[in-house]
Amino acid sequence: MKISLCMIVKNEEENIINCLDCAMKVVDEAIVVDTGSADKTVELLDKYSNENTCVKIIHHKWENSFSKARNLSMKYASGDWIIILDADERLFADRIELEGIINNTIEQAFIIPIYNLMNNDNIEVTSVMIRLFKNNKPHYTGAIHEQLHINDKNYAGKVIDGKICKIYHYGYYKSIYNRKDKEKRNMDIIKKQIKIEPNNPFHWYNKGVMEMISGNFDTAVDDFLKSNELTNKKRYSFHDNLVLELIKCMMALENYNQIINLVNEVSKDIYIGKIPDIYYYCGIAYGKIDEHDLAIEYFDKAINIGEYEKGVSRYGTGSFLPKIQWSKVLLLQNKKNESIDKLKEAVLDNRNIHNVGIEELFVLLKEEKRDYEIEKLEQIINNKNSDGSYLGSEFFRNKDNVKNNITTLVEDGKLEAAKELILEYEKIVNYDIDVYSIKGVIAIMEGKMEDAERILKEGLSKDENYFDLLYNLGYLYQYNKQNELAIEYYKKSLNSTNDEMSIDKINDILNSIEIN
Repeated sequence: MKISLCMIVKNEEENIINCLDCAMKVVDEAIVVDTGSADKTVELLDKYSNENTCVKIIHHKWENSFSKARNLSMKYASGDWIIILDADERLFADRIELEGIINNTIEQAFIIPIYNLMNNDNIEVTSVMIRLFKNNKPHYTGAIHEQLHINDKNYAGKVIDGKICKIYHYGYYKSIYNRKDKEKRNMDIIKKQIKIEPNNPFHWYNKGVMEMISGNFDTAVDDFLKSNELTNKKRYSFHDNLVLELIKCMMALENYNQIINLVNEVSKDIYIGKIPDIYYYCGIAYGKIDEHDLAIEYFDKAINIGEYEKGVSRYGTGSFLPKIQWSKVLLLQNKKNESIDKLKEAVLDNRNIHNVGIEELFVLLKEEKRDYEIEKLEQIINNKNSDGSYLGSEFFRNKDNVKNNITTLVEDGKLEAAKELILEYEKIVNYDIDVYSIKGVIAIMEGKMEDAERILKEGLSKDENYFDLLYNLGYLYQYNKQNELAIEYYKKSLNSTNDEMSIDKINDILNSIEIN
């Protein structure tokens, strides 16, 4: 059984190699269509394909249609199954388990859960897009947000277990989105589609999403309502997301009573009523109008439903996020100790991979003079972040390998590549002291000594006895001929290690340093 990866790319020099490196662990071949890159994407792809003969590069002029480009990529796919990815996505899958599923199924298509990383504490899970399908005369239609047909039939697609296969998507990090000017490109295409098919609800839904991204919430609300009206009460694949985006726009506009009315209506729907997000946002809305007991009731509903991977959901709305909001309501009710307990529950939730709420928790603990709990809490968090049993587990299980790759790049002088890999690593793992040391070394190698000192000391503020940070600061001060400071930090590094080779090395350095 053979799996083909099909991609279309343009100006993806920052993403393409990391994307392929990750995906090629799962697929047997890759077909990449470049639609006119002006950066180093083509150069990187040519080099990559020379080193990996199972990667084919096709150059194709952009025709303002994603479907045309995708169809071209699939034309060259020789696999029994096809996986579709964008360059700003990373595929994680257990190939053996994945093969077991698709070798023993009558399904023609599967939806792969996509974890959209909006920023370090906002992850949205979407399970609405077919990304894995049988290579049985597949083709796409539509210029944007294209629709898939397999052997001239549409398929809803079965959602695959995220533990077996998932995609991380970085493209909606705000800085990336702005840099690539996706807003203008997509809006231009959508408006042309609306002119051609003004009564197509999908086009109005897409326009609403783009207006929302641009911050035009009033217009977005109008577009979503127009889309809903054009559906004529027929359920479409985007319907759940339409409701969630509508609620988010109302939240931005502070239309809290409208949110409450909408949620109480849509919660009766057999599909939407199973999404924790609607109860989470309704709880926030009740909190904003000082209906605290009702707010807690709705947060509890969201938690009882749990996380949702069968459609669209913001990651955490079925676990730690309602607990954080619940804690805030308890604080408003002057129940401070209960608030602390609920916030601690949220921070320690295994779903809370970035420990959202920890800073607020430390502030509350200090205010209540419960300092003794802080050190214990940090120890628990460090243990939690190493168990590898939840979202991001691939990164946690392999983080030593990732850091070794970063170190190798630094040693080879490939600093830009190292910095890119660090950024990618931090998007999933943001509580790792080693990163400060690696960043500090890169800054030293770039001759940015002030930056290096700041980074290394920032790391020490989180762990004042961390060997690598102390040693690298000693090296930095020695390099700058600040020998007294160099000796101070080398001695501190001595006290923080039991490694005999490191001890001997540092003693040799100390014996060689002269004090003026």
